[in-house]
Amino acid sequence: MNKIKDPKLFSNIKAFLTVYLSRVRARSPHTIQAHKDALNLFILFLKTVKSIEIRKITTADFNSENILAYLEWLQSDRGCADSTRNQRLMSMRVFCKYLANEDILAFNEYTKVQDIERIPVPERLLDDILTIDDVKFLLELPDVMSTIGLRDCFYITLLYDTGCRNDEILSLKLGDIEQGKEGGCVKVIGKGRKFRATPLSKDVVNMFQQYIKLFHTEQNPQKHLFYIKRKGLCTSMSPDNAARILCKYEMIAKSLQPNFPHLYPHLFRHARALHLYQAGMPLALVAEWLGHSQLETTLIYAHADTEMKRIAAEKVSKSKPSVFTDEQFMFQDDDTVIKKLYGLE
Repeated sequence: MNKIKDPKLFSNIKAFLTVYLSRVRARSPHTIQAHKDALNLFILFLKTVKSIEIRKITTADFNSENILAYLEWLQSDRGCADSTRNQRLMSMRVFCKYLANEDILAFNEYTKVQDIERIPVPERLLDDILTIDDVKFLLELPDVMSTIGLRDCFYITLLYDTGCRNDEILSLKLGDIEQGKEGGCVKVIGKGRKFRATPLSKDVVNMFQQYIKLFHTEQNPQKHLFYIKRKGLCTSMSPDNAARILCKYEMIAKSLQPNFPHLYPHLFRHARALHLYQAGMPLALVAEWLGHSQLETTLIYAHADTEMKRIAAEKVSKSKPSVFTDEQFMFQDDDTVIKKLYGLE
């Protein structure tokens, strides 16, 4: 094996991810994963655009010119939104600050990286809307009689029913889902290590039971809920694996309904929140359901523009009240949903 050109850099990468972020800065696993993703993408950029193999990467490659080109590549080649670009920039700033503090990145280069500006992100609007009928239509596309089809359907169903972020879904272990007589709940550690217990519909619990019969016969509570097998080893399903699932069913959906929205994980989070809000759930409970630390983040669902509300209202008025046949509007009972969300029931 060829030697790494700058072993000190890679030692610091490991220390940054395993010691500094978790122990010194007390960051959550989701935040650490976001920093790891940003660094892996930067390494991919250096390899594919700059033709620098991973073993030849040095600290000098973490310069403002490369990082700026990396951010442009994220948007031009990978189609990242301004907000995603800004998140990756934040990760690179944090890492370069760490390198500067360790005296292996020149201070003047570190300041140049800090000078790279974030792109102003306009006020968020719900550009795409998945109605209840849209979600029902989508969930009918996977062949649940096949192993892969059942997995795909359960992943999409859980993404919608819980309203969880994609990384929260992919981080779930089997033991994080609890079953009960009136449904179940999923225990989530979200941003800022904030715990929440999100209710699950009866139909979702039934699908969960079918899923574990095929994918979790050993009933190991510490095994990732969604996983892939490679060379006999089980690893957590990656965001790219999940994106391929959504891409597959988006293509099928568009072949039947050409105007069907582009599918991405956060769209289901928006859909669930909007459906809950339109059905009468108070905004404060929607915020708790989603794991928002500030109510202002949830106001997007109340501040949709007039035309969008009109279109959504027309679509929802023609829809059935729920994606799931067994789901009762338990969120109309504030006492019940509060108990479930705060782990009291």
